[in-house]
Amino acid sequence: MTTASTLAPSTFEDAAAALAAATQDGHTVRIVGAGTKLGWGSSDVAADIELHTSGLDEVVAHDAGDLTATLQAGVPLELAQRTFAAAGQMLALDPPLGAPGDIETAPAHPSHPGPTIGGVVATADSGPLRHRYGAPRDLVVGATVALSDGTIAQAGGKVIKNVAGYDLAKLFSGAFGTLGLILSVNVRLHPLHETSVTALGAASDPDALSRRRRPRRRPARVRSPRRGLEGRSGRTPAPMRGPRGSTPGAAGGAADARRRTDRRRRD
Repeated sequence: MTTASTLAPSTFEDAAAALAAATQDGHTVRIVGAGTKLGWGSSDVAADIELHTSGLDEVVAHDAGDLTATLQAGVPLELAQRTFAAAGQMLALDPPLGAPGDIETAPAHPSHPGPTIGGVVATADSGPLRHRYGAPRDLVVGATVALSDGTIAQAGGKVIKNVAGYDLAKLFSGAFGTLGLILSVNVRLHPLHETSVTALGAASDPDALSRRRRPRRRPARVRSPRRGLEGRSGRTPAPMRGPRGSTPGAAGGAADARRRTDRRRRD
């Protein structure tokens, strides 16, 4: 088994050129971020070239006023979160491998400071925050990608409400790099919670646990047709009065009664 050659381009143009050259030579390419998910997807497929995004590690922009940011694919997610936290904001992604340790002081893996933003988007990785804020595809508002022929394509924009172009960001999210290389993404941010609480519980009886999760329902209230119009005080509201003290619809009802009486007389 031959060892794959490693490339780590530092510019978008170099990354696109590397993909174009690999395509022309008929070589297979594996895109690697921090290497935390190499066992995901088709991990048994041999690659001729490993294209690392470690050279694309710049936080290009952070617009705190618009709650948006532009990140190159190789930016570690933990480092991006630290940048946003300084402004009281966060990128609402918490994949299980998203916090290996303190990058600045004592990282758990100095050579692998957690997953990169490109790897998280490419694998659609997420955690419990997904139930509230959505998946990576829901937080990416724009992207710049490199295709296998060397084309650099852009889609979306830098604002949350944007409908420009085909939504390549959602297409590339979860594609595991099979469609091309994510070069950078524009993401939407959310306010950072001042405090958070995690509740843990354990039970050995599945039925008891199920009963605790089932919401309690209030007994249904049966109302009579007359009480259906009652307010909170329990009193029936007074009927509305029309002109000259008449009840709306009374005139029409009297006319119908007269017509029915005349009809019976004719019969």
